[in-house]
Amino acid sequence: MRQHLLTWVALAIGVVVVFYAGNFAWQKLRPHKISGAPFITQTVDDLTVNLANREGELRKGDNEAMIEFRDRNGQLVDVGAVDFKIDMNMPGMEMHGGATVERTRTTGQYRARLKIDMSGDWNARVSYQGPKGNGQTNFPVNVKP
Repeated sequence: MRQHLLTWVALAIGVVVVFYAGNFAWQKLRPHKISGAPFITQTVDDLTVNLANREGELRKGDNEAMIEFRDRNGQLVDVGAVDFKIDMNMPGMEMHGGATVERTRTTGQYRARLKIDMSGDWNARVSYQGPKGNGQTNFPVNVKP
């Protein structure tokens, strides 16, 4: 009888551990939905480029943002490979950063992950190369603390 009780207790503990490990992995590994109004809108050739995230701005530290490309009619369009870079020029020192940009399941939307080491005024560049040709835009970004 005691051996059966120990087996059931071990099984219950195992189920709880598997549940919490699965929940932890799901929260950490699943892509988070990035929503919010664009905090930057730029024009490249005949496309509109929007940057959006939940916070409505970029902050010092880890950031995740959605980059989307829309045509004149407001329709999302695939632009191929997308690159996002950020630079800060200070007297005697330059800081550079880049994002890991990946496609999402939605055509024309790209997820960018970047780490910014310092708050302040930065210069950002979004570029693309693909079905819509090549293009890029540069714009100022104020990174909050």
